[in-house]
Amino acid sequence: MRPVVRFAMAQVPQVGAAAIVELGSFFDAIGLELQPVFVASYRALYDAVHLHEADAAWCPPIVARDLRRDRAAEPVACVLRNGAPSYFAAIVGTEVLHSPAEVHRFGWVSQLSAAGYLVPRSYLASLPKPIDFREERFFHTHIRCMEALKAGIVDAIATYATREGDKPHLPHGFDGAKVLTTIGPIPGDVIMLSTTMGVRQSKKITKMFLEADIPADGSISKLMGTTRFAAVPHGHLESLTKWIAHPVFTRRADQLV
Repeated sequence: MRPVVRFAMAQVPQVGAAAIVELGSFFDAIGLELQPVFVASYRALYDAVHLHEADAAWCPPIVARDLRRDRAAEPVACVLRNGAPSYFAAIVGTEVLHSPAEVHRFGWVSQLSAAGYLVPRSYLASLPKPIDFREERFFHTHIRCMEALKAGIVDAIATYATREGDKPHLPHGFDGAKVLTTIGPIPGDVIMLSTTMGVRQSKKITKMFLEADIPADGSISKLMGTTRFAAVPHGHLESLTKWIAHPVFTRRADQLV
């Protein structure tokens, strides 16, 4: 019987299932069985690893930082987007939006999302004339956040973007989505392994991710926005601090876990 590795991601099964099947083939090749753990939010993702309900996880930087701080997990691979270990926070509206003053309904991803809340919220709070939010809502994933903007449920959202030359690219964008501003770069997502995992198995999984050849048209690429993983750069997670150095945002992130 093969050892089972419980892999967590903050996605609904309908969205993440195909990527799990593709990822499972990599685990099969090294003699391990992948068992998905789908959770509804980034906070639930933190809890799944911290409470030993998952052995590994795909984590945004703020969740990864807190898991490492609490000695629950360690980063072993960085999710490269457009070949880079970092990305940008983007504030996105639609073509009918002419001024930030028109933004009254704002959509966020999660209070534990660097690009989808912490970094852009800190940026907006630092403006000379803060935006008057009459309504703020959380949609828990970047895809749902973008869908809410497309449906007209909110006037603007925060999500992540990559760079293609000098222009920002929205992996989950739609025709009519308009990038109002970008902030960054900020450290990208990482794969975390529980500190309870044995050293031998941890090394095997780490090697698997770093050597994985991800098809550009495959499910992992579409979901994670990557075609390969890389070693985590020195100081990667710590570099997030400069974007959320304001005590209000640092404290808020810490209190959530």
